[in-house]
Amino acid sequence: MPFPQTLDELRSAGYRFEGDGKCKACDADLEWWITPKKGERGGKYIPMNFGTAIPHWSTCPNAEDFRK
Repeated sequence: MPFPQTLDELRSAGYRFEGDGKCKACDADLEWWITPKKGERGGKYIPMNFGTAIPHWSTCPNAEDFRK
């Protein structure tokens, strides 16, 4: 199943908007969404670029700072 491409698709897929924030690495505006619960690891927070369905880690110039 492909990742949702619009905010409406995010909502339809079960993602929930949780609030606005700022990236600690690049200070960009972002939105926090919660992934749909599936199995033990569901319900995780995911930062999205503000007003889009684009995960922030795909555009953040400092994304490597947050990888495990």
